[in-house]
Amino acid sequence: MTTETAGTQRRRRIARWGPAGWGAILAVVVLGLAGCASSGPSRPGASPGATCTVDADVDSVPKVMPGAVVCMSGTLDSRLVITAGGTPDLPVTYTGRDATVAGIDVLTSNVVVEGFASTDAHSMGAKLQGDGIVFQDNTISHPVYAGDDTDGIRFFGDHITMRNNTISDVDDGSDCDEDGCGDGPHPDCFQTYYSSEYPTSSDVVIDGNRCENAAAQCLIAEGPNLPDEGVHGPGASADWRFSDNYCDDGAAQALMIKNIQNVSITGNDFEGHNNKAIALADGSTGAYVDGNKLNPDIPKLITFDDALEASGYRGPQPDE
Repeated sequence: MTTETAGTQRRRRIARWGPAGWGAILAVVVLGLAGCASSGPSRPGASPGATCTVDADVDSVPKVMPGAVVCMSGTLDSRLVITAGGTPDLPVTYTGRDATVAGIDVLTSNVVVEGFASTDAHSMGAKLQGDGIVFQDNTISHPVYAGDDTDGIRFFGDHITMRNNTISDVDDGSDCDEDGCGDGPHPDCFQTYYSSEYPTSSDVVIDGNRCENAAAQCLIAEGPNLPDEGVHGPGASADWRFSDNYCDDGAAQALMIKNIQNVSITGNDFEGHNNKAIALADGSTGAYVDGNKLNPDIPKLITFDDALEASGYRGPQPDE
C-alpha cells in the first residue's frame, strides 16, 4: 500500500380578553406543545424529534426492528459489533451517550452510528462493511498495531457517508516520513480496497472530518482494477465526494486515489508534511478538484501517475 446541534418561549400577559386574546393564548399553547415534542438531545442522522426507543449498554447490543433508535452507554474493552440494520427508508440509529469502546465493527446495512468514542482498538478504529451506512460525530484515537495495517476507518460498500468524525494519533508501529513508509504498517485515517472478500465502493461521502497525526495518508482508496498489483475485479468504485476535511498526515501524499472514477475533492485543508496533497493513479478518471488549501510545506497540489487520469479531469493544472 502506498505512502496516504426550542428556543425559550416567554409567557405574555394578555391585557384584554376577547377573540384576539384567546387566539393568542391558543397560539402559545400550540407552540409550547410543539416545543415539548421536539425537546431532548439532538442526534444528527435521526429524524427530527426522534427519541430513544431502546436503551442499552455497549456490552449488550439488542436486536431491534427497522427505524429503532438505540441509545447506548458504558465502556467496553473490546469491539462494539453492530449487525442489526434497517431499511433504506427506516435505518436503525445507534447513538453513543458517553460510550467508549475499543473499536467499532458495523457489519450490516442501513444504519446510522454516531457519538461513540473508539480508543486503542486493534488494527482499526472502525470497520464499516455494508451499504447505506452513516458514520458521524464519532471520535477515534490511537488504533494499535496488531500485525495488520493501523487505520482510523476502513470502509467497504456503497452509499457510505462518513462525516464530522475526529480521528487522531494513527501512527502506532509505523516508520513513515514524507518519502514513504518502511517496514511495518502504513497508518491511514481512511482506507478502502477491493478484494475477493471486500466489494467495490461507490457513492461515498467523506465530509467534514478531522484527521490528526496520521503517520501515512489521510485517505488511500483502491478500486478493483490494478493490473500491476494483480487485482482484476468486476465492476467499479466511483462517484465519491471528499470535502471540507482537515488532513494532518505525513506520507508522500495525503490522498492516494487508485482506480476510483469521478471523485470530487473540494474545500479540504491539507496541513501535513507531504510531497503532494493528491495523487491520482490507475485510471482514476473524471476527477474534480477545487478550493483546497495547502500547508506551505507541501510543494504540490496534485499529480497524475500517467496520462490516463487526464480523461474528464477538471481542476488546477497537475504538477509534474
